[in-house]
Amino acid sequence: MPVPGFAVPRQEFVRTLLHRGSPPERPDAGEDLGAVGDATLARAARYWVVVPIAYRIAAFVKVFIGFAAANGGAGLVPVLPAAALGVAANAGFLWWLLRSGGLPARRTRRVLTADLGAGLVLNLLIAVLAPDAVQPFAIDVTWTWLVGSVAMWAGTSGLPAALLLLAAAVPVRVLLTVAGGLRLDNPLAINRSIGCLVALAVSVVVACGILVLLGVGTRFALDIGLRRGQEAERRRTQRLLHDSVLQTLEALAIAPADDADHAAERLAQLRSVAHAEAAELRRSITEPIEPRTGRGFVVELADVAAEMAREGLRTQLVAADFADDDRLSADRRTAMCEAVREALRNTVKHAGTSRVVLRVEERDGGTAVVARDQGRGFDVRERGPGFGIRQSIEARLAEVGGTGRVESAPGHGTRVTLWVPH
Repeated sequence: MPVPGFAVPRQEFVRTLLHRGSPPERPDAGEDLGAVGDATLARAARYWVVVPIAYRIAAFVKVFIGFAAANGGAGLVPVLPAAALGVAANAGFLWWLLRSGGLPARRTRRVLTADLGAGLVLNLLIAVLAPDAVQPFAIDVTWTWLVGSVAMWAGTSGLPAALLLLAAAVPVRVLLTVAGGLRLDNPLAINRSIGCLVALAVSVVVACGILVLLGVGTRFALDIGLRRGQEAERRRTQRLLHDSVLQTLEALAIAPADDADHAAERLAQLRSVAHAEAAELRRSITEPIEPRTGRGFVVELADVAAEMAREGLRTQLVAADFADDDRLSADRRTAMCEAVREALRNTVKHAGTSRVVLRVEERDGGTAVVARDQGRGFDVRERGPGFGIRQSIEARLAEVGGTGRVESAPGHGTRVTLWVPH
């Protein structure tokens, strides 16, 4: 069954081959996945033109060497400068493309038209200036330019444009023969003309094949990206529910009820926590996610500690030797704070203690946060990590290049070590 938003392979081949024009550079959020694929395909097509340009640079050298070896010194005066000009011009074109990031969308047709015109002028000059005896062979050298031009048009404008240029190449070749003073029935001119037209046809086939591969590859890449995005969103939703709703419900479930005064105090405390979690959950699902700026990492950890104080956990934050110079990116700071919050909530739920020490330090080219409590502890080998450790701590940190490790033993408390690189 096809993935929604993706064309089946046969439709993709036809659509890619007949693709004409340039879709929008940056589609709006409301556009479907097909529009995103078209925009990606257009950008790839504009980048791939470096391939025929690089081909022209190499082919000018190769074909000229073959011309010189076959004809000796005849015709070297016009052909050698033409080959040198072709190499230099294409090298400059390639440098410009790499500097500007591919063919600009709004100037693609103008640039390719100018390129095609330059190739026609170069071929016409050689047809007129080369000696009659070697004129067909001399045109073979400069025809290299037109082969690359047709390939670029095929890759950026599709099969119709390539076929139009291929048909136009026949009268162009006739014009070059006549301009050189040769008869149209000259056997050498006919043979070389057929060879040049075959070279153009091969370039069209190769360019369209590359275009099809780009189209299909783009769809597969988008498919993979879509699946990974859906999986990442599913994990984010699971963590959001686990770290807010589920934690609050579990805290309510384990609230003591034997002492009426203590139970009332605990209930009021849990109501405050539930209210704060509800506000945070509402913000998470209604407001765009924006990185926090202008606040130090230690300040954000202090906010987490203050939040956990509402649940009865007293946190001693130690950061005397830590240079809070904001070297951590926003994503890594967020991942660390969320992982610390999960570690502290596990302390509230399972450790049987209301005190924890939170130490921040520089370690191994990154920032480490160690949460240490003197609670009841547990046997790590017998009780495997739950969702909170696997997803809210370990997986969350792994996504930003960090690590999370839980060490514990019965009667000896628990230590959670979190680390992310700078």
